[in-house]
Amino acid sequence: MATPFDYAVSLRVVHPTLDPERICNSLGMAPFRSWKSGTPRQTPTGTPLEGVYTSSYCSFDIADGDDGELARCIRAATERLEEHADFFREIRQTGGSAMFYIFWYPNGDTGEVFDVDLLLKIAQLGIDIGINVYDDRHPTAA
Repeated sequence: MATPFDYAVSLRVVHPTLDPERICNSLGMAPFRSWKSGTPRQTPTGTPLEGVYTSSYCSFDIADGDDGELARCIRAATERLEEHADFFREIRQTGGSAMFYIFWYPNGDTGEVFDVDLLLKIAQLGIDIGINVYDDRHPTAA
């Protein structure tokens, strides 16, 4: 039996020109971080960087947990977002993308199954999946 693991899920929307305010209003969500295409780049703390953003971006916190129930979490998020299917289709058709971005913190022998019904619902919304596994058993490069 797999050991429960920790996870955090965000929804990231990237678009060449769409105003982040429209993205937020259309989804009825407040962003964790966002910026508008063409505005000056800056760090999360506001320190200016060189150049301007080439795409608009919004990142929304979806959920986190330590119960190993990632598929259940993604299923609930997908079901909440289904009412915005037309907006996700518009994003993709006009050059943008949306993605569930998952931070996975394994705890021993872990695993998860994303069944075909869940994957189909995610695909029908046009949402990609990105997974970043943080395994402290493997040292990072210095």
